[in-house]
Amino acid sequence: MKYFLIFFVCLPLFIGCSNLDKAKEVRVIGQMKLDEEKQYHLYSFWSEIPQENWEEEETNNDLRRQFELYSSFHVPVGKLHLLSYPSPESDAFHDYVQVLDLNEFPTFIMLDHEGIVLRTTNVDELLEFINALPDIEH
Repeated sequence: MKYFLIFFVCLPLFIGCSNLDKAKEVRVIGQMKLDEEKQYHLYSFWSEIPQENWEEEETNNDLRRQFELYSSFHVPVGKLHLLSYPSPESDAFHDYVQVLDLNEFPTFIMLDHEGIVLRTTNVDELLEFINALPDIEH
């Protein structure tokens, strides 16, 4: 009987925590999506944004590689409606990392009005996807 009572007391706690995580996921993804069809939004997540003199000071090889990529990263913006670089220091960035389960950087996430259409850490894959999109009609 004691275990039965503990089960019924703990069950709502587990369900409540699960629902809070799901609600956060729905909220974050909902804010990222676009409202109209045939529109695309790129979120570009970097573990750090390079400082002005990073080439002389950065000793971490992984960060050097990431900063070199960041410095040469050019997206054909004529195909995107929005391009976002969330700051790693922001609270929103930490929400994205948690909800999107980001564990590799840089990570690129493309969304349309329905949700995520591409998630990759490969710049070539990202550019290939973007280049296949139609140009924005003005």
